[in-house]
Amino acid sequence: MSESTPGGNAADAFASRARTEHGESIRELVVFGDAVRGDDRGVHASMEVLLVLEEDDEEIERRLEALAETVGLEHGVVFSVHVLPADRFESQSDHPFIRTALEEGHSYV
Repeated sequence: MSESTPGGNAADAFASRARTEHGESIRELVVFGDAVRGDDRGVHASMEVLLVLEEDDEEIERRLEALAETVGLEHGVVFSVHVLPADRFESQSDHPFIRTALEEGHSYV
């Protein structure tokens, strides 16, 4: 992912702000999807974010989803945020969705 692309800037901005506001709660933050792979074809950039929180916390989850929406609007990117508590992430680490995110994505945490 190039930092000069809208997707790169959006991912960096989201990750930076998420770490600043909720860093102590985030175990993993991985951005993946067509904009990260470079197959968005310049039509509609979308990114998926896998966020693993130390504990299941609906309030932090809502705040991170709102942050993704805000950053997405600022950068013209649509974020889809997938939040898992750490225990569920660990017990389902072989799930195809999680494997894809970790293999194709860019890890910020």
